[in-house]
Amino acid sequence: MKQFALIGSLSICLLATGAHAQDAALTLRDLDAQNPKKLTLEELRQLLPGAKVSRLTAGGWQHYWTNEPGGSFVVSASNQTPGAMRHTGGSSAQGKWHISDDGRYCVLIEWKRNPTEEWCRYILQTTEGYYATKSDQTKTEKVYKLDIKK
Repeated sequence: MKQFALIGSLSICLLATGAHAQDAALTLRDLDAQNPKKLTLEELRQLLPGAKVSRLTAGGWQHYWTNEPGGSFVVSASNQTPGAMRHTGGSSAQGKWHISDDGRYCVLIEWKRNPTEEWCRYILQTTEGYYATKSDQTKTEKVYKLDIKK
């Protein structure tokens, strides 16, 4: 009986890992059919203040926050992976955001249990939504889905 439970648990882990590995492997080239357009500095200034942002990480964590006009936010996190150990009540952290002079969306999150997260990414708008990427020129560059709503 224990063998069946162990095999079932391993199968779920492998399925979850495979799905997230596929998400993590999404590249700029994969967006070609969605007509990606890099947002300009002015477009970001219109879109990002007050926007509700969410993302699903490769580890199965759903993060969501609202960009406050003053440059701060509180991010909430919950794990969406089937069978994953969840923190009671989820978790949250303080964050800051800004738009760089070269037109990138920059985020700093001060996680309590994990290292501080800091990144700046260009935002691409496609027919399927928004994606963040380090480069809009290199077709093999990874892209990350962001849900951004005003």
